[in-house]
Amino acid sequence: MNTKLKTLQTIHLALCAGVFLFALVTIFLNREIMFFDANPKTTSPFNPIFPIMGLITISSAIFLFRNTLSKIDKTATADVKINLYQSAFIISSALLEAGALFNLVGFFITHNSFFLIFALGNFVFMVLNRPTKDKLISALQLQYPDTEAL
Repeated sequence: MNTKLKTLQTIHLALCAGVFLFALVTIFLNREIMFFDANPKTTSPFNPIFPIMGLITISSAIFLFRNTLSKIDKTATADVKINLYQSAFIISSALLEAGALFNLVGFFITHNSFFLIFALGNFVFMVLNRPTKDKLISALQLQYPDTEAL
């Protein structure tokens, strides 16, 4: 089971690195023409769409992760529980990455650094959701023999 946790951590690292590197590239390309404007009248139609999508993906990621974990059978084996946790985690992380990338594309198109705030919010939330042994044990309510295998 140790390999499953390492796999999740590697997937998490790859998703975070992708968002971070894309952010660096977009900021580097737009560094001389960036501006900050939160007024919806001057930046429409992008201003309401991109931030709202960022917030929707955060709330959807939380909801889907918790909903999937609540459906896990408490009497199932540890392997089954961990596989379902992996699925929930990957879906949640993909949603968070999508929100961050969506706002980064909004920044890249408009050069408005206002969208970086929402991309950063999604990115920070994604980094904080890093899978660890303790999070896995508490989320799945694993007991002694299964916790030692992690």
